[in-house]
Amino acid sequence: MKKSLILIMVCVALIVAGCSSKEKEKQSPESANLVASEKTLPSGFESIAEAHDPKNHFAVLVTNQEDYEAMWQQFQLDGEIPEVDLMENDLFFIGMFESSSCPYEIDSMDAEPVTKELSINFSPLADACTADLSPRSFVIAVQKEISSQLDTLLLVSQGKQTKVPIQPHEEILKKP
Repeated sequence: MKKSLILIMVCVALIVAGCSSKEKEKQSPESANLVASEKTLPSGFESIAEAHDPKNHFAVLVTNQEDYEAMWQQFQLDGEIPEVDLMENDLFFIGMFESSSCPYEIDSMDAEPVTKELSINFSPLADACTADLSPRSFVIAVQKEISSQLDTLLLVSQGKQTKVPIQPHEEILKKP
């Protein structure tokens, strides 16, 4: 009886230890939230995106209200600017292309400070997508204590991973 009890306790301890070590590597889903997503990009996106690797993608870090408003305008996003607590969060503006018949939808986001990546997983796409290039922008809020540890976005779609370096907005876009 004692041997069975000890064996069960050891198994439970191993399971708990295995789960908790993985949880420390990834932050909770609440650490990253989608603020906006539209079929638009900043004017001059092609020349900006061509100057950085990978081509046709870029990510910009915004840390204050003035820059948030300027980047919102430059990305030509519609409507009123959503309220975001910029004392607690930073924002990532992401520009990329997608198929016009298969728009990207974010399935999950995981901040991984160990690898310095914000992993963005997209929902599976339809089987038949057109090969055209349609604009797509995302604005994502991430808690400051986490965003300060990140230097790369990892975009995952259909098993393909694209690493996009996070740039300060001054290096990519000029203020209007």
